[in-house]
Amino acid sequence: MKIRAWLFRERLPLLNRALDAYALRQRVIAENIANATTPEYQPRRVRFEEFFQQYADVVARGIRTDERHIPIGPPDPATVAPEDTPAALPRAEVYIGGESHVNVEREMSELAQNQIRFRFAARMVARYFQSLQTVIRGTSQ
Repeated sequence: MKIRAWLFRERLPLLNRALDAYALRQRVIAENIANATTPEYQPRRVRFEEFFQQYADVVARGIRTDERHIPIGPPDPATVAPEDTPAALPRAEVYIGGESHVNVEREMSELAQNQIRFRFAARMVARYFQSLQTVIRGTSQ
């Protein structure tokens, strides 16, 4: 049962959440780029990895041993979801249509990074299911 819990309740939900977060981030970045010349547009960001980074120091202190204890350690992957928030306003750039707070070069850089992360997570999900097939069939391909 512990193997089943690790396979289907811990590893796979985290990969699925990551794919959801990267897809949302792709849409938000595309919207930011599309509205680069829109006056008064405030760019947005998607927070996902930050939820895990804030628990890194908690993991070093210990783990929860009883249901009645205050939760410590990393969050349950099934409960973590990406969050679409307004970004901190950078210095405004001047375009023909007016000022904009969207830095297109930064957005394109984040877009490329996000594509790499999405492809990595998608490959990990594919490998996950390939390894399950290998275990079930008993052969390697």
